[in-house]
Amino acid sequence: METNPGPDRNQETVAEIERQQRWTGEALAGKPSAEELQAVREGDADAVSDTRKRFRRLLTAVERTTWIRETVAEVLRGATNPDRLVASFDAAGRDRYDALGAADETARALAESRLRNALSLDDLKRALQAARKAKESEQKLAADLGRRAPPPDGGADPLQRLATVPMPPQPLFIDAAARWLAAHPGEDRALDAWPQQLAQERTQIRAALADLHLPQPEAGRTAEPPAEADRGEVITGLDGGIAAAEGGPAPDAGRVLQGGVEVTGDLKKLLAKRGAPLTIAPRAGGLYAFRYREQRPCGVETCNVTVDYVFDAHGRLVRDEVVK
Repeated sequence: METNPGPDRNQETVAEIERQQRWTGEALAGKPSAEELQAVREGDADAVSDTRKRFRRLLTAVERTTWIRETVAEVLRGATNPDRLVASFDAAGRDRYDALGAADETARALAESRLRNALSLDDLKRALQAARKAKESEQKLAADLGRRAPPPDGGADPLQRLATVPMPPQPLFIDAAARWLAAHPGEDRALDAWPQQLAQERTQIRAALADLHLPQPEAGRTAEPPAEADRGEVITGLDGGIAAAEGGPAPDAGRVLQGGVEVTGDLKKLLAKRGAPLTIAPRAGGLYAFRYREQRPCGVETCNVTVDYVFDAHGRLVRDEVVK
């Protein structure tokens, strides 16, 4: 009498991993474009609604890719097709990096939207939890791979083919949360109810909030000139960019250049705090990028990164960008 051998659990796992990969790819393919994020900042209700859904799909993609990497490490030994699983493991690392970066950029746009309900603090909490789980999962994976005993048969260990990957260098979702709180005064008390798991992120958010000189300007609005009493000098030398030793004296002021940037508001405070930037370069749309080197969280460590702080012609901070 023949017996039914039952389902092949290994093949079921491989099939599920491939499903999760496919759904992750769809979320990444649907990440908002720069034009769509600009519409979000300007308060387009339809763009906000659609982008919020895409943001949540990107967070799910982060969770899916973390699951894939954990699952491959568990089932790789004894798998009938280890090459396929290792490829899925590596792809999940790349996809998670991209999904975290896209979700962080999307969260900032939603937090800066003219629509106050474009994003919720619960959305940001979920994003921070997904990023923390990804980081802790990678740390655990590194520790587990380091102490795994060799296979009983003494053969080649497929686990040796698995490699851990870094997290994006910028502190994920911290700036978005700080800007959201800046636009919702009094809501920072809700951070106290967050789980202890997010204690470090809570501290980082409050520090970033305190470091915000002014609320983020609403994208798409024509900046109004500052009051006469608040007007500052105009930085000279922007024709070809300024090269200076960071932390030295601020760039000389006094000569008005066509399309120059005024040392006032956010820019005045940045220069007083950080000194001269490495370079100052004009950007499209009448913006200017002030470049600094600084330390930011990078996976389990801290990395030196180059950051461009982008200002409008009236010295208002528009955004900051990690260059490398």
